[in-house]
Amino acid sequence: MDEDAVFAFGSALAAIAGLLEEKGVCTATEISQSLGHAAMVHLKAGERYKPRAHYLRAWAVSVKAAADGMKTPQH
Repeated sequence: MDEDAVFAFGSALAAIAGLLEEKGVCTATEISQSLGHAAMVHLKAGERYKPRAHYLRAWAVSVKAAADGMKTPQH
């Protein structure tokens, strides 16, 4: 797994999730949960799909971290 690519794409997804939340389309948490569910589907699909599951899980965590940060009061 290319760590730089994972973090870059996770950051891009977090930014998009933030915009969607601002527009009232859905919450960033919902996007994170959807990515997590997709990761689980890929894990259950077999060994061949595990690498995809790991990417999806990493991106779900990135979006969740950003969503949690949006809810925390900034000083």
